[in-house]
Amino acid sequence: MRVGDLVRLPAGTSRHWDLSSPIGLLVEKLPREDKLEYDWKVLVDGQYIEFGRQIEDSSEVVSIAGR
Repeated sequence: MRVGDLVRLPAGTSRHWDLSSPIGLLVEKLPREDKLEYDWKVLVDGQYIEFGRQIEDSSEVVSIAGR
């Protein structure tokens, strides 16, 4: 996954955040100071939400940026 990719977030994540759309745009990798390395800043449903990098394992890329 790269900045600019569109991803389909898992159903559980969409329900938890009460999102009307599960499709999000990966905006930025946010550095962390622990062993988890980074989080993702995602534009979804008209708002920015920070998700742990675990979304890489549970989300589906639906459109690849610049390719």
